[in-house]
Amino acid sequence: MTPRAAPPRALALLALLTLVWGTNWPLFRVALDELSVWSFRTFVVAISSVALFAAAKLRGEPLGLPRHLWWPMLAASMGNMTIWHLATAVAVVYLPSGQASILAYTMPLWLAPLAALFLGQRITPRLLLAIVLGIAAVTLLMVPNFRAYAHAPLGLAAGLSAGLAWAIGTVIVKRTDWGGMGLSLTAWQMLLCLPPIVLGYLLFDRTWPQASMLAIAVSIYIALVPMSVGTATWFALVKLLPAQIAGLSSVSIPVVAVIAGVLLFDEPMGPLQIAALACTVAALWLALMPPRGARA
Repeated sequence: MTPRAAPPRALALLALLTLVWGTNWPLFRVALDELSVWSFRTFVVAISSVALFAAAKLRGEPLGLPRHLWWPMLAASMGNMTIWHLATAVAVVYLPSGQASILAYTMPLWLAPLAALFLGQRITPRLLLAIVLGIAAVTLLMVPNFRAYAHAPLGLAAGLSAGLAWAIGTVIVKRTDWGGMGLSLTAWQMLLCLPPIVLGYLLFDRTWPQASMLAIAVSIYIALVPMSVGTATWFALVKLLPAQIAGLSSVSIPVVAVIAGVLLFDEPMGPLQIAALACTVAALWLALMPPRGARA
């Protein structure tokens, strides 16, 4: 990979994704106070699927899926959506949602070797340092929660599995020729993950919980903005950037989630969170900006 600056469109998409996904996690607290994890997942994934297909239709995209892309689409949906949603749902059962989210964003740790192995992307010393700093940022956010992880090993395993599944799904998306699919790529993945989530709802909930208008409104917002706009933005970013750098960009999201928690719910912002923010800024600078000599 030649040392080039990330294209301006990628930087704009990264800023949008960080804002949308980073502020999303604290809102889970509002919805999950009244909705179960399974009813919440079923509700938002169903709305997001409809919204994404409608948006693709309005853009004039063909909505059909060619026969030769069915297996790659199923595999990508399994990693990016199905396992992600199910594993994070299990993690949230055993851990607070913020702690579960941090575990899921260990994705760059898994993606770096997978991209080198299956995509032939070279890990330069500069990129390696960026990855180390990104992992350090997530680890610093995990430190206050180590006691909770020790008492909830299933939650810990589920959260890490979500990050691994996301990395595998990203590699599948990156190495497959989708024939110019745009929003429909996201819409199909979202739709294919809905049946297993509905099955989980039928097995574990069965009855729809009573919820206030606030919880319903927050759930609809999550479905339309973080789930629909955010996920579509992520796959656009994956197309524009090498997989390792796209994955590394995700480490900014839990940091923003922590800051949003501070602003919305007066959660603590101490030295560990500040150090994680510094590591994230340094990691993104190393990954997205070229060396000074290359810029010259």
